[in-house]
Amino acid sequence: MGRFSNLEYDGHDPLREARPAFVQETRDEGYYLEAADGEYRAARFDRALRYYSRALEYNANVHAAWVGQVQMLIELGEFVEAKLWADKALEVHRDHPEILSAKAVAWARLGDTRRAVALSDAALSQRGATPTVWLARGEALLADGQANDEHCLEKAAAEALQNWFMQLRIARVLQAYRRFARAMSWVTKALKQEPGAPFVHHTLGDCQDALGFGTSAARSYRRALALDGAFSLSRAALDRLEGRGLLGRVWCAVAGAFRWGVEA
Repeated sequence: MGRFSNLEYDGHDPLREARPAFVQETRDEGYYLEAADGEYRAARFDRALRYYSRALEYNANVHAAWVGQVQMLIELGEFVEAKLWADKALEVHRDHPEILSAKAVAWARLGDTRRAVALSDAALSQRGATPTVWLARGEALLADGQANDEHCLEKAAAEALQNWFMQLRIARVLQAYRRFARAMSWVTKALKQEPGAPFVHHTLGDCQDALGFGTSAARSYRRALALDGAFSLSRAALDRLEGRGLLGRVWCAVAGAFRWGVEA
């Protein structure tokens, strides 16, 4: 199963610092599932992956932990591993629509859009299409170049009651397929609802940078860092952006010196 074949818990107890010492917390699947979701919303994908895995140690029947584990592998770019873990999840939860949808996304990211659409069809044929199922459907259609992907993404947002994190996830799907202008419209919606989320500002910065608005992108990354000084994604993006600007200035100086020497 590759380097994720034995997912290990890192030993860190999430949220401990925020709780009074006298409170007796129950460390069960619900606790770690909640912690994993929080890490996902903070874009700490590695830690979220470990907490989803920890939830499954307590209860392998929690389908949300299986889905979250596959989603984190996709966020980390481990698409083959995501597909393999989706298969493992389906051994426990046969034909579960959200797990089928997670596997569809893995296939879409791997470039096999035929399988992605087929799995999305299978997910929709099950009872109870959730926002995650509609999101995966939109991605499968987008990856395959079919129409109606926007309808499915809108459906995902509506089913999630226009929740900011679903809007952000939609933006990130569009970003993954280089639909940056469309992605920016969705992340702007998320920003209006949750202006204090560094992940939202970071994603906005990514879209701005891709569209050529480097100054605005730098401002968004700095805002994310102002909200969370340890937000590593924005730190890396800002360093890269500023390094690119420095390289451009050096190149201009070298070119100017060369031109001056030729003219002299």
